[in-house]
Amino acid sequence: MSPCSMPPTGDGARGRRYVVPACRFATDRGRDRPMATTAEPTHQTVTVDGFKLHYVDFGAPYPRATKMVFLHGMFATWETFRRVQETFIDRYHVIALDQRGHGQSEWSPVRPNGHDTETYVADLEAWVDAVGLDRFVLVGQSMGGHNAMLYIWKHPERVLCAVINDIAPAMNGMPRDPESREKRMPGGKHRVFPTPEAWIERRRVANPTTPEWAHQLDAQQLLVQTEGGWIPNWDPMAQANWAPKDLWPILPEIKRPILIIRGGKSKIMDPQQLQNMVMAAPFARSITMEKGGHATYHDMEPEWIAVASAFVAAHAPAASAE
Repeated sequence: MSPCSMPPTGDGARGRRYVVPACRFATDRGRDRPMATTAEPTHQTVTVDGFKLHYVDFGAPYPRATKMVFLHGMFATWETFRRVQETFIDRYHVIALDQRGHGQSEWSPVRPNGHDTETYVADLEAWVDAVGLDRFVLVGQSMGGHNAMLYIWKHPERVLCAVINDIAPAMNGMPRDPESREKRMPGGKHRVFPTPEAWIERRRVANPTTPEWAHQLDAQQLLVQTEGGWIPNWDPMAQANWAPKDLWPILPEIKRPILIIRGGKSKIMDPQQLQNMVMAAPFARSITMEKGGHATYHDMEPEWIAVASAFVAAHAPAASAE
């Protein structure tokens, strides 16, 4: 049996995980070549208000290293940002949270009201206190960036600066009626894929700007095997019932430096929204990565890392001066 035909192995939070065969990358060139991921963080779980939240901690590279917290987006887990996280661990104390309903964190017992912005941010507040974080850098992708905006507004004293990836303060036009929800998640359950490749092919169509290595690694990080096939490792109701709050009214009151990164080919955020955000938030800067889609940190990884690193270094020195 060739490496490419070998069955997937490994354990996930709710089933066996898919492992990408090495030959998947045999013909990749240039930026498509996967970066080695050798650093192993410690896995931790805390209980806040009776609810279990999972997170990983890469540890401090040296005493008093500035902490850096990553918040993933919808359809994701802490691992989505892993390649980016590993570029910071030699200078920052990197910590990444599985938000409720995602990865190894507990799925919300409250349906359908357990996936609004206030609930996610209440989790974040309780988790920050439980872990004992003081001041830190906040990095959020999509839903994670949306949650980050509200957290920064509520706790400016704790956030040194933030990087917000491809999300506006409000998600206008998202259907919330039961019919639309049922269409997205029939019976409130995930669509089951017969093979990881079937899931990957769907992602290729939906995200044509994303390189092949990212589709493969997303499959490895997100898919778990059940008796019927392969499903993503997040609560389907987290997607079906996501209720993002309109944060436009608070944007002028966000007094911390934020960098907003938009993908030029994004279907989530348009140029006018980005311009309006920069005009509304007094300490906001922005950049559009023209060749990127929604997941700019995958689509234009070297550029994303360079821009984010420079911004964070300017506003949050790697070693705390306090």
